[in-house]
Amino acid sequence: MRGHIQTSVVSGMAITLLGGCVALSPSGHLERWSAAKPHASAPAETPELPPAKAAEACLATARLLDKNGHEPEAIAAYERARLYNPKLTSISRRLAVLYDRQGDYARAREEYRKALDESPKDADLLNDLGYCCYQYGDYAEAEKWLRQALEYQPQHGRAWGNLALVLGHQGRYKEAFEAFRRVVRPAQAHSNLGMILAQQGQTELAKAAFRQALALEPDLPPARFALEQLERQRPAIASSADP
Repeated sequence: MRGHIQTSVVSGMAITLLGGCVALSPSGHLERWSAAKPHASAPAETPELPPAKAAEACLATARLLDKNGHEPEAIAAYERARLYNPKLTSISRRLAVLYDRQGDYARAREEYRKALDESPKDADLLNDLGYCCYQYGDYAEAEKWLRQALEYQPQHGRAWGNLALVLGHQGRYKEAFEAFRRVVRPAQAHSNLGMILAQQGQTELAKAAFRQALALEPDLPPARFALEQLERQRPAIASSADP
């Protein structure tokens, strides 16, 4: 829109977006510009750039905003960069993470899928998509992507750990324990499983898991602390009144 000004602050510096993005000059200063396309209505006094250069400047802006924690503004700049140059690669991967952090599950998954079109065998990417699905309770989808990650990289520690979480939240406790065992010691695996059980309200099973952990490693702090907390709890006593 002609004359529309949007201002953001990065590291104490005001960045003005006027009909486009801001460009980084060779000296490291931020220069305002407007691309010839698709924003032909930009003010005449601002320099114009061809779409390819406009995309590069928007991408530089997006990375700067992203680095300084301005995630909504970074998303807008990444999207604008892709608008100018749809052939830009690697934007989808970063957008997926940012949309996930913003709680926009649908867009996050869409961007993860686009990123997978570019790198279908990337175990890190598959792990991230699986964890995204796990966070939103889509356990079947999460398991599918995590197992794909492990097909391409069988020793992927984060994927095994995330798969253990997914299995545990589906009540598949033995499988969850075995998945944890791929990346941590047996005592830690029992302790991790105990945490899942405690979150699910399976108090007695959680206590048993923590005791198994402590039988193997008596000084394991997470298991000891969690067991102490559970043992301090008292079952609610239902009060009854005579009719």
